[in-house]
Amino acid sequence: MRTRTCLLPFLLLILISACSQQDSSTSNAVDKQPKPDTETPQITGIELEGMFRYMADAAIFLDCRTNKTFPVSMEGAYIDLERAYLNSGIEPGAEIFVDLNGRFLERPAMEGNHNKIKLIVDKFNNMEHEKTCAPTVHAELTETYWKVIEIGGSAVITPEGMKEAHIILAAAESRAHGNAGCNNFFGQFQLEGDALNFSAMGSTMMLCPQGMDTERAFLDALGSATHYRISGLFMELYADDKLLARLEAVYL
Repeated sequence: MRTRTCLLPFLLLILISACSQQDSSTSNAVDKQPKPDTETPQITGIELEGMFRYMADAAIFLDCRTNKTFPVSMEGAYIDLERAYLNSGIEPGAEIFVDLNGRFLERPAMEGNHNKIKLIVDKFNNMEHEKTCAPTVHAELTETYWKVIEIGGSAVITPEGMKEAHIILAAAESRAHGNAGCNNFFGQFQLEGDALNFSAMGSTMMLCPQGMDTERAFLDALGSATHYRISGLFMELYADDKLLARLEAVYL
């Protein structure tokens, strides 16, 4: 009876030691398991190059790709861009070339109850004094496929299954031809310096379920054009000082 009583504390000690080792092994196994990544990935947007200017709390970015200007929203990495501009030594309101990553999103306008497309700066990369958006290569007016991208300030969107509105100016016989959004058209053009106008225009007479509004607007623009301007891969048609349409050179 005494032997059994003496063995009891010894067996209890062994049991406690075994349980302690099991808890330690379980804890180590848990610690070695990979921890979930809870960090939010940083959004960097697309790389953009353009001309930036800032004055009186108004920041403007001119996109070198499209030659369009956008207000810059004062969020994200904007403060890095503004700080670099203010430390660049240029006059307030002057333009300077910048390289950044960003996105174009809708944000409330400064005035009025509506939204406006603004540039969101995700990352400021670089700023250069000597560089500009001025392209080194310009598309040729003739023998180029000019896709219509904007008429009267509104973007042109080609409906699914329809031909895109375009024009080609053939130097031989000063002939213009293309598609206005539904029908093919043809005619003559007269060129003298930057003066450009179209005459003797005609077209096929199909009626399309979509694209007719674009067609009428584009043919009206051609009929009203007085001169043109090409910058890089983009052409603008004007009636005196009024911008009628913007087109983009597409090389097939």
